[in-house]
Amino acid sequence: MATPQDIETLLARVALGDRGAFKALYEQTSGVIMATAYRVLQNRDAAEDVVQEVFASLWNRQAEAGVPQSRTLAWLCVVTRNRALDQLRKRPKEVSIHFETDAGEEGFHDAASDSPGVFEQLSFEQEHQRLQHCLGQLDTGPREAVLLAYMDGLTHTELAQRLRRPLGTIKAWTRRSLMALKLCMEPA
Repeated sequence: MATPQDIETLLARVALGDRGAFKALYEQTSGVIMATAYRVLQNRDAAEDVVQEVFASLWNRQAEAGVPQSRTLAWLCVVTRNRALDQLRKRPKEVSIHFETDAGEEGFHDAASDSPGVFEQLSFEQEHQRLQHCLGQLDTGPREAVLLAYMDGLTHTELAQRLRRPLGTIKAWTRRSLMALKLCMEPA
């Protein structure tokens, strides 16, 4: 395996249009680049496409790049990861539908899915964690009132009866708690 300085030198030579350096760079880094793309996409064909895009882009943009500064294998891996993530975002969500034909043969068909994709799930999980954190900052009584109102659908009157608190207190708790949650949930 080439040293980081070797890779940096090869990248500098590629920027100058050296075909031999481009071939050497590909031979020495394509395995790592492929592994990086595959780790994100979990699909060999898609990862190969990303590797091809990265190297084609590297060669086609050589004139724009000039002499690269601090471009290393790590930089190449970051570029690859970003390309793979872009491809993952563009990928339509699909589900496999398995069926059996009249002849008894098993078949399947990929169809578009309405379920959330990877990024939607990640975003939902982050929002859920932020909400849990914000709820944890509320006092016990107000937190319980908000949760019962929004999780169980209780009205203010029902909350007052269940929590044995005056109706005005329940209304104040829910209003203040919602305002605190809104402030806490806003992006920093």
